[in-house]
Amino acid sequence: MLNDFDFQDQYGHGRQGRKPVDFAEAWDVGTSSWGGKLDGSSVPQFDGVNRPYVFQAEENFNRFYDVANTFTNSLGFSGGSENQSIRLNLSDLNNKGVIPESGFKRKNVSLSYTGKYADRLTITSKVLYSNEIAKGRPAIADSPGNAPQGLIRLPTSYNVDDLKGDPNKLGAVPEGFVPPDRKLPGEEFQISNDLWNQNPWWAAYQYQNDDTRDRVITSNLARFDITDFLYIQGRVGMDWYTRRETNLTPYGTGYNRGGGISEVERRQREINLEAILGYNQTFGDFSVDAFAGANRMRRNSETISVSGSNFNIPFFAQVSNGKNQSIGYGISEKGINSVYGSINLGYKNFLYLNGTARNDWFSTLAPETNDILYPSVGMSLVFSELMNTSNFFSFGKFRASWAQVGGDTDPYKLGLTYGLGQGYNGQPNATIQQSSIPNALLIPLTSTEIEVGFDLRFLNNRLGLDLTYYKQVTTDDILDAAIAITSGFTATSINIGEMRNSGVEMLITGSPIRKTNFNWDVTLNLAYNDNEVVQLAEGIKSFQTGEPRTRWAFTNNVVGRPFSTITGFTQKMINGQPVFNPDNGQPIQSGETSILGQGVHKWTGGLTNEFNYKNFCADFLIDFRFGGDIYSGTNVRMVGAGTHRMTVEPNSGLGFVAEGREKVTVTGVSPEGTPFTKVLDATEVPGFWGAYSQLSDRFMYDASFIKLRQISVGYRLPSKLLSGTPVQSANLSFVARNLFLLYDTLDNVDPESNYNNTNGQGLDYFGAPQTRTYGLNLKVTF
Repeated sequence: MLNDFDFQDQYGHGRQGRKPVDFAEAWDVGTSSWGGKLDGSSVPQFDGVNRPYVFQAEENFNRFYDVANTFTNSLGFSGGSENQSIRLNLSDLNNKGVIPESGFKRKNVSLSYTGKYADRLTITSKVLYSNEIAKGRPAIADSPGNAPQGLIRLPTSYNVDDLKGDPNKLGAVPEGFVPPDRKLPGEEFQISNDLWNQNPWWAAYQYQNDDTRDRVITSNLARFDITDFLYIQGRVGMDWYTRRETNLTPYGTGYNRGGGISEVERRQREINLEAILGYNQTFGDFSVDAFAGANRMRRNSETISVSGSNFNIPFFAQVSNGKNQSIGYGISEKGINSVYGSINLGYKNFLYLNGTARNDWFSTLAPETNDILYPSVGMSLVFSELMNTSNFFSFGKFRASWAQVGGDTDPYKLGLTYGLGQGYNGQPNATIQQSSIPNALLIPLTSTEIEVGFDLRFLNNRLGLDLTYYKQVTTDDILDAAIAITSGFTATSINIGEMRNSGVEMLITGSPIRKTNFNWDVTLNLAYNDNEVVQLAEGIKSFQTGEPRTRWAFTNNVVGRPFSTITGFTQKMINGQPVFNPDNGQPIQSGETSILGQGVHKWTGGLTNEFNYKNFCADFLIDFRFGGDIYSGTNVRMVGAGTHRMTVEPNSGLGFVAEGREKVTVTGVSPEGTPFTKVLDATEVPGFWGAYSQLSDRFMYDASFIKLRQISVGYRLPSKLLSGTPVQSANLSFVARNLFLLYDTLDNVDPESNYNNTNGQGLDYFGAPQTRTYGLNLKVTF
């Protein structure tokens, strides 16, 4: 894995500084590593077996995770004549993941054809077929079946191999063992009475999160040149796929002993019809390139699902075996009608003016407000054409533009939608289908952007600078704002008002060395973005967009703050003094949330170096991000469970001094404001750290990082070695990606860890492990 976990290695499973003395105490431990000092003695564990009391956590990753591999093979054929060409590509990808029983396979077949007839008609056709099979897609965050979470939360003195249980059904209760809750052989082999604390082997081998997708993408274009300067063009495109999903919670799972299964099939088809009339002509020093057109987009999707829960026959995972069965059917339709046009004017190949206009009509919005017109204008001036260039100054261009873009939302957000149920006592029933409150007043969003930039090149194009300033304002953006679940819904769709982005993008290219047999090229890209939520809906100053399972931190859109602002709880303060409970010395959480950071980086960039020496080539890429923060729920749980190194090392913080596990001294005030000092002994220290883990600001980290993203080394076989063979060229290269972090300040978690793939930027909670990859590529052309 890319990120290493820094577990404490001094204490093992147990509570209040004590080792378990019998099976009952060991079973009650759960994920706690608040036991005694690891001394190698024989101590009972979760299954009643006495094992050496030694540190195991570090090696558990090597024991559990597999070495992944990916094989990619591709084959291409091309041919044709003077007026026609055809190309066929075949590719096959086979991946085995690092999490056991996970993998991904993909097969692609693509065919493209271009033909010219009678000098005026050009036909271009493309078709792509893709088949994808995913097995054991990893669950993240607090999702059931998250194997990495089960692994990381093991007590430090547990060997994960001891959790394998039944060798014929990994993660299941072995024959002859009856835990306190009297589970059957073959059910989940749990390590405690916490039913949600999952065995990682069970999560990896017995859960199913599989899917198969077949996809066809086609595009057919016909262009007829009416004259040398006037043409008409039509295009038909289709994107169609069907996806079959299987999700299984196996019989015997701790928190859901009866288990359940769902089978879902989704079908979606999108068809685009486009017609364009174009004009392209030159008049002396002037050139005109213009077109006008229209597009009709229709997207239809259909979902059929069946599910069964609480299996009648143990370990027989079929929908028909469920005591409770349900059938679901859903459709979704969306359409966009568009008309648009563009004109580009050029003068002497140095001055260019362009303008566009587009009007969209969205089916997802009310007819009274469903259309939007968005234009754009721009210009570019190659000013180096107006001056005498030199060896120092080679090229210069200035560009400026103003543009608008419109957008809509998903279908059926304007009113309540209902679905028919299976009936009750012979009578029909229906339920509300959506979890978000509809909003019939939604209007199209608008994004307006101004951009100004320069493209400068020096020293015979060996040094280049591309600099851009932009300002983008998005108004009436459509988002789902989280609301109290007591309303019966989880969110409501709103136009949020206004969001602003402004920044600078810079690209520097250089060639420090250019020789006959050796070249060195350098590329640096750097971007800075300043984001601000200017206005939300009327009367709303903030709304929540994400929440980790700890429920002690959140991401929000807050007026006057950046998108995905992180808020959370801090320690209560009275007159600048930290508040503790005088009875147990535990810090007391503030009753209101405070702004703690921002989840989106302001600075992003990358540095690429490429080297070419005769038939050898090499390059490496370093990328970086700065200015973002992350709340780590992973570290919160590790501190609460006593597995984090912080809980054993001498350290100090606001109002406390910790001397390992033996003593913590707190100095502050009581909730009434009375000053006091209290010394906590080994039996009280776990409670202190448990309360400490609820202080969100203590688990905020700077998410800035610098990564060595990629290194590649290649060799091209000399032509003379291939003469007399059907091989025209052959290249062999070694590629390594996501190698290691050159700089970061985050414990135990990769800075790019994600809580989800929506608006939870800046939150972490037991994400999938980051991995390094190494590969060999061979490319042969005949």
